[in-house]
Amino acid sequence: MSDTFRLGVVFTHPTQHHGPLWRKLSEQPGLSLKVLYLSDENQGSGDRDLGSSSQGWDVDLLSGYEHEYLTDLSGTVPSQQKKSMLSPGLISRLTRGNFDAIFMQSFVNYSYRLTALLCKLRGIPLIMQNDATIMSDGRYSRSRRVVMSMVYPWMLNLADYWLSCGDHNEIHLRHYGVSDEKIVRGCHPVDGERFEQSIAQNQNEILQIRQKLAWDADTVIYGFAGKYIDRKNPFEFIEAIAKAHQRDPRIRGVMIGGGDLESEINKRLATLNGEVINLGFVNQAKIPLYYAAMDVFVVTSWVDPHPLVVSEAMASGTPPILSDRCGNWGYSDTVRHRYNGLVYPCGDADALVSTMLEIADSDTRKRYSERSKEVFYGQDLYFEVDAFLEVIERIKCNNREITCEVSTPVSQGAANTVPLKSP
Repeated sequence: MSDTFRLGVVFTHPTQHHGPLWRKLSEQPGLSLKVLYLSDENQGSGDRDLGSSSQGWDVDLLSGYEHEYLTDLSGTVPSQQKKSMLSPGLISRLTRGNFDAIFMQSFVNYSYRLTALLCKLRGIPLIMQNDATIMSDGRYSRSRRVVMSMVYPWMLNLADYWLSCGDHNEIHLRHYGVSDEKIVRGCHPVDGERFEQSIAQNQNEILQIRQKLAWDADTVIYGFAGKYIDRKNPFEFIEAIAKAHQRDPRIRGVMIGGGDLESEINKRLATLNGEVINLGFVNQAKIPLYYAAMDVFVVTSWVDPHPLVVSEAMASGTPPILSDRCGNWGYSDTVRHRYNGLVYPCGDADALVSTMLEIADSDTRKRYSERSKEVFYGQDLYFEVDAFLEVIERIKCNNREITCEVSTPVSQGAANTVPLKSP
């Protein structure tokens, strides 16, 4: 094998979270990276689940790393990712002559399944990462879960290494028989540097946004950002804000996003007196400013494996309230109950109201805000880069057929384990 390690990535489409990761990996000495995209979603129309107001992302997704769009069976590049997409070009590209390892995220589409098959047939190490949890598996029917219990141990072990993204994700992997030797702790990446720079350079605009969202200087703003779809449970946010406002008139809710439920949401908000307002779609370049203008960020989902909006808010210094049905709370995960935020039992609107009232206290918010940034920078882009580098070093050792002691890469952050009190 040459001194340069050639990492291939098979990925559904360009994203605002992974583009910066591919750039950082491409900057690493001795590492060559190429991304094979299966569609160009987010480049043109944006995320279709955000509704008609969604646009192509207005941040750079493609510069700084080598990439290629693959065509499907029709000979065109798909404009949207879907389960049925199959890229025959993978057959000629995924060879040991081109790559020393391949990274992909799941088995959700036919191209991913073809990738796993080619890696196994051609002896190419396969690295994987997903955000699945036992909680998110609960959405499936009993019969499907029975099938999963039989198929998943075989399927997940097709990967030679797994980059886990949190406590619940590691539980999921172990539950389905992935050994500890295959698991390296990583995270789902958020470009904290972009958020930090955007906020630092636009303080006046953040102040203007806050003035637009607040009734007065005493207003405590609770934000909701995401798709307006059933599993995100947006009405629990609305009802809790309305009740919390009755007990603390400073409390106001702000919603950012779009989707199937938007018209129903607007009808419900029309019956209120401004306790909750819907801003609609906000694109990527401006979203850090809106997070920074909020006091608290709330995720009410009843199914959400590892919502990255939480990490984005924390990078902006906004402490979270999180439903316990989300997969990113834990002792060493993104949200640590009563350390940098609060976790409440999903479906219990009164419990959500209580957490909103608790975090309305300015000293509590300040403490959670400082700790949220601390936790985030222990799980940032560099932490994920280090996880990749550790796996690559293990693969190199295996290829040399000697016993190597893998050294811990030097990162700009490391996960800090802080005890989590039960929510």
